[in-house]
Amino acid sequence: MKLLEMLQEIHPQFDYEKSEDFFEDGFLDSFDLTRLIAALEDGFDISIGGDELSSENFKNLEAIAGLLARHGVSEF
Repeated sequence: MKLLEMLQEIHPQFDYEKSEDFFEDGFLDSFDLTRLIAALEDGFDISIGGDELSSENFKNLEAIAGLLARHGVSEF
């Protein structure tokens, strides 16, 4: 899973698959989110708009997968 690999590059010690909320669990902060967005845009050749920059779109794997799906990404 490319998405999981991107997250693990930010913090390899965290188990992103078990977290329901990356922010609440301390897995991501605003700096990490900036890195993740850049990785997603580069890795999947998409552009994430300012209106999509809410914690709800990045709070867990399911939320990020939904965001990617809305951008036409089918494998993540």
